[in-house]
Amino acid sequence: MAVLYLAVAVSLAVVAAVCRLLWLLSKVGAKSQKRRPGEKLNTLVVLGSGGHTSEMITLLSHMDSKNYYPITYVVADTDQHSVTKVKLLRNDAKTSRVVTIPRSREVHMSWGLTVLMTIKALITCIVKVPTLAPDLILVNGPGTCIPVILAAWFWKFFGLVQCRIVFVESFCRVKSLSMSGKIAYLLSDTFIVQWPMLLERYPRAKYVGKLC
Repeated sequence: MAVLYLAVAVSLAVVAAVCRLLWLLSKVGAKSQKRRPGEKLNTLVVLGSGGHTSEMITLLSHMDSKNYYPITYVVADTDQHSVTKVKLLRNDAKTSRVVTIPRSREVHMSWGLTVLMTIKALITCIVKVPTLAPDLILVNGPGTCIPVILAAWFWKFFGLVQCRIVFVESFCRVKSLSMSGKIAYLLSDTFIVQWPMLLERYPRAKYVGKLC
């Protein structure tokens, strides 16, 4: 049985590699489409709970809504407060939409159940991300963001989604990254930290000072 599973995994890997190669070959000689000045970015924002949402609200307040439109808020299906709080402060109820996904992890949940819930959330995101077609995915650390990042990276690999993943590490992470940050550091296009000490351990990160 283990040999069968291994054969299936290898077959899937080969199919994925071939699909990727065919896509790359189709792009040879093609002109890249540059975004025109002033063109709006379809933005996907992942909200967490508590401090993560508060930091994201502060971050969004510094962004010109004329350039980032429409905004899609992604929240866990058990989060009843984040979207209401953001919409009240940003007053964008008419120009934004809300998408829910299964929560990856609840407080005190075992790691085994966390893995199963994350897989469930990942499958949901793989279905939803290409339909949302974001130009920018903005996240700042809640566990909910990991399935979104993985799904976006999956579709980017096959060239079916063209977007930038921007991860902003929480202000409270001074000397080490959060668990979400350690994963996002490997997959994000831009990884932003708010403390210079983190650059010593994570040189690919960008330090821009306090944002939140």
